[in-house]
Amino acid sequence: MKTTNRFSKLEKAQVLPIVVVALIVMIAFAALIIDGGSIMLNRRTAQAAADAGAMAGAWELCYSTGADPLDVARSYALMNEAATANAQLDNGLVSVNTTVTNNSFFAKIFNVNSLDAGAEAVAGCFPPEGNHLLPIAWSCRPSLVDEPPFDLGLTCKAMALDWDGLLKPLVEGTTSPIEIPENDGYHYEMDGDNIVEQTTREPPKQIYIIMDKIAVGEETYCKEDLDPADPNYAVAITCDLDGDGKNDIEAGGNRGWLDLNNGGGGAADLRDWIINGLDFPISTHTWLSGQTGTATSVYQAIEDYRLGDVVLIPVFNAFCDDNDPINNSVCMEIAHADPFPDEPGTGDIDNAGQAPKFHVIAFDPFYISCVHIHSSDYCPGFRLAQEMNPDPAHPHKSLIPDNTPSVEGFLLSNVDLPLDLENHCDVNLGNCVVSLTK
Repeated sequence: MKTTNRFSKLEKAQVLPIVVVALIVMIAFAALIIDGGSIMLNRRTAQAAADAGAMAGAWELCYSTGADPLDVARSYALMNEAATANAQLDNGLVSVNTTVTNNSFFAKIFNVNSLDAGAEAVAGCFPPEGNHLLPIAWSCRPSLVDEPPFDLGLTCKAMALDWDGLLKPLVEGTTSPIEIPENDGYHYEMDGDNIVEQTTREPPKQIYIIMDKIAVGEETYCKEDLDPADPNYAVAITCDLDGDGKNDIEAGGNRGWLDLNNGGGGAADLRDWIINGLDFPISTHTWLSGQTGTATSVYQAIEDYRLGDVVLIPVFNAFCDDNDPINNSVCMEIAHADPFPDEPGTGDIDNAGQAPKFHVIAFDPFYISCVHIHSSDYCPGFRLAQEMNPDPAHPHKSLIPDNTPSVEGFLLSNVDLPLDLENHCDVNLGNCVVSLTK
């Protein structure tokens, strides 16, 4: 006799809804994994496109080529796979909103036909904190006799010191003493703001000294720049203190100071720039006038406000004794000769002012370790320079007088200055940095 298992039918009836629910759950999981992953990918793509657009627009603000920063921002966002891109400029910041979309796969079952993701990025052009420019010219020119080595990749810093990795920990007291390359294994420590060898108390070979009142009105003052037969050779000084072929002393007449706005304000302007920074734009490929600045108050301002700081120094590669260097073919040829950069498409900048003119090609970081103002002041670099330049007519004196004002310190590489995100880079010293703020 055949019997029917009504419990078996009941079990089948109960399993069917479970299977249906399981299928729905599996489809939902598939939608979550596949379509959800696609949304996450779209979100990353949208963010990358927004970042690229904002950075590109801010770069155009920072280093203008004449294009519209918002057009540049939108263009870069779209080139980075954004479906749509909108850009706005607000208070010096470029903001970019992007979307990325593609068709859904499993999510269509739930009436979701497209997978959309959006993102926003904001970027600006910012100066380093404490953005101060020391209005002192530093030479990056070949010698008049034999061409000493310089590396344009280091913007002519033939003897630059690693700041973040070497000098900064010493200056801040994190490490002491340290061994500095190219100094025969000697160890150096801090003496106030000075960096000196533990035993001899001499500075490292990388010391650089900027002096005034050595040969006022003379363009050439170093023995290294003269032939020994030159009548001026006997009264010129030895400027290459370490024998590396690069002058360690910059001095002579207008060689030291620069009129940064060609306004002729003299020592008052120099003090203001040293103390407060600049309130006007300045860039590379600019011809600046020399300016006499041998006033005690200028050196006092450096000592009072910038001693122990990292500042920027304008580096020049051409000297032109002409009020109008741009229309002087000889001066322009020297300024843009190989290996120096070609004249930019927008041309060199000359804001008038008097000769002599200096062609600025870079703004290099410089640590100020000592300022020598009075005869009684002690600076290790200044003392070394005096010892290496004895006066032939007076064995116990130096060709460099005791009262010669000077600033000494070290040109730097690997300087990562924190950005001042509170202020936009209205004054672009060539060191402004494009950074995302959102």
